[in-house]
Amino acid sequence: MLKTKSLKKHLLLLVVGLLILAGCAKPPVAELEDARSVVAYAYASGASQHAPNVYLLADEALKKAEALMQQREYESASESLQHARHYSQKALALTVERKKQLEQERLAKLAEEKQLAEELRQAELLRKKQEREAREKALTEKKPEPPVEPEAVKPKLLDKVVVGGAENLMMIAAREEVYEDGMLWPLIYKANRDQIKDPKEIFPGQELVIPRDKSEEEIEAARREAEELKLF
Repeated sequence: MLKTKSLKKHLLLLVVGLLILAGCAKPPVAELEDARSVVAYAYASGASQHAPNVYLLADEALKKAEALMQQREYESASESLQHARHYSQKALALTVERKKQLEQERLAKLAEEKQLAEELRQAELLRKKQEREAREKALTEKKPEPPVEPEAVKPKLLDKVVVGGAENLMMIAAREEVYEDGMLWPLIYKANRDQIKDPKEIFPGQELVIPRDKSEEEIEAARREAEELKLF
C-alpha cells in the first residue's frame, strides 16, 4: 500500500515537472522570421520556377512550423523551421546553378545565331558577286558588233537632164546628179547654145546636155563668170 502511494507521488511530480518545463519553453519567434525571410528570398530568386520540388518542401515546412506555433508545439515547430531553412537554401543554390546554365545556353545560342547570320551574309555577298561576274561575262561574250554604217549612195551623174517646171540653169547645175554647184551653170549654157539663146530663158521639157569633160581651169572660169554676171 505504501509502495503504491509512493509510485503515484513520483508520477505526479514527473507530470508536474513536465508541465512546468513546457510552460517555460519559449516560442521560436526569431527562428520563424528568419525562416520566412529565407523562404521569401528563395521565391523572389525564382526557386519556385527553377527548383520547384525542393522549394515546395521548404514552403510546406514553413507552413507546418507556423501551424505548430499556433498549437504551442515549439520544439516541433523549431525542427520544421530548420527544415524550411535547409530546403530554402538548397532551392536557392539549385536556382543559381540553373540560372547560370540558362545564361550559358543563351550565350551559346546567341553566338550560334550570330555565326549563322554572318555565314548567310557572306553567302549573299558571294551570290551577288557571282551574278555580277556572270552578267559581265555575258555582256563581254555577247557584245554586239558596231553597226555597219551604210555607204552613202551617190546619185548617178547624168549626161543629160530634162528641164522641170520653174527650173533655171543655176537650179539644174545645183542638182546632186549634175554638179552640186549652182555657180557652174555657164558650163551647161555653153554646151547647149544651139537651143538656149538667153541663159535666163529655158523651158520645161527641154533636154540639156551636161558636159563632163571639163578641166579644173574651165570649171573655175565658169564659176567666175557666174559671179560676174549675177543672173540668178
